[in-house]
Amino acid sequence: MRAVILALVLSCVADARAQEQVNADIPAAVAAIVAETRCYVHPGPEEGASRAVCVWRPRVAARAPLPVLYMADGMDGVQIAVLDIKAAILAGTIAPMMVVASDPQLKPEDRAAEYLRGFGGSRRFELHENWLIEKVLPWAERSHNASPERAHRFIGGFSNGADLALAVANDHPELFGGALIHSPVGANVGWVLESASTQRWVVTGGTQETRGSVQRGGQLPREIAQALERRGAPLRTCIGRWAHQGRIWRQLSPGSLAWLMGLGAPEKVETPFERGKCVMANDPPPA
Repeated sequence: MRAVILALVLSCVADARAQEQVNADIPAAVAAIVAETRCYVHPGPEEGASRAVCVWRPRVAARAPLPVLYMADGMDGVQIAVLDIKAAILAGTIAPMMVVASDPQLKPEDRAAEYLRGFGGSRRFELHENWLIEKVLPWAERSHNASPERAHRFIGGFSNGADLALAVANDHPELFGGALIHSPVGANVGWVLESASTQRWVVTGGTQETRGSVQRGGQLPREIAQALERRGAPLRTCIGRWAHQGRIWRQLSPGSLAWLMGLGAPEKVETPFERGKCVMANDPPPA
């Protein structure tokens, strides 16, 4: 019995030390991604305004066009998408991809107006959506070899950025092969159109997302996932007991992006956090 207890104690200590090492490695990994990311200032959605657009492209990739994720929220979006999948890309475990992420407005209400259709009217949302489609996509394809193919072009976001991704992907099924939807908070299930069945979707949400303006505790992500499933859309849903946090979205991204973007087998790169929490629907087996 003493030997068993000692073994359990040593195991717990080892796990704690491993987690401490992982946590200690994160600032260095973030710093590396920041150093590798190039940000450019462009004319913004509104006349006379400017906006930064950041591009992360892995150093192992050739100059050929890459599958691209258009991510909301600038460097925060880049880090959530890249931090836990970068090592697998560099090792060749999965195919490379790139991320293009535009900066948000600084004030939360201004960000919400651009990201959330119907928040204070639709004008700023429409200006931002048109800017993304008509300016950012062509620039990324022309200047950074982002793939122009619909099957290799995706959009993503978290919180209100997820609301944006859901709306834009449904507005433009001819442009986007799918979307990464982390913890939407203000979307409407009525935004899910019949054409969603021709796209791939990842939807995540936490049952403890109940603070501040986030009140629905995973219910909205469930409703969106159910609407997509009813449409027959290929879908990966990750719902569990967690809060509205960037750390969670980061840990739910590697396997989800591998599946969404067709980079390789999700099980090769998914985090322990994803295992057992992400389920598939309407996903046909590989030919």
